[in-house]
Amino acid sequence: MVEDGAHIHLKIDDRVVADRVVYCRSSTSRREGLLGLTDLEAGEGILMEMPGSRQGKKGVVTSIHMIGMKFPICVAWLDQEGRVVHSTLAKPWGLYYGSPEPAWYVLETHPALEKALSKGVRVNWEQVS
Repeated sequence: MVEDGAHIHLKIDDRVVADRVVYCRSSTSRREGLLGLTDLEAGEGILMEMPGSRQGKKGVVTSIHMIGMKFPICVAWLDQEGRVVHSTLAKPWGLYYGSPEPAWYVLETHPALEKALSKGVRVNWEQVS
């Protein structure tokens, strides 16, 4: 199990695509998310484990908002196995972004990964600190 606040590497096809990602497991770390940042560099992001996923519930609320955000991000919703079930480019001040499919994780990262995080792609991660 990955610890809350741990740094992780994200991989697609055994290739690291983001190397400065924070794993958010607690409600506090999920709530803070990327708010307060003025920019997001390539390789940065957060991976949020959604609370219902720990209890095995399907279709838990995994929507996000962009109120207060100063930059666009790529958002990908992942299933229990790390497969992308939906992704989008979320723009600053957007009120609501959600997945039509159930998700266990929500990944928020640099827009440069938008094409790589298409539906069906499997994302793996490993804790590095």
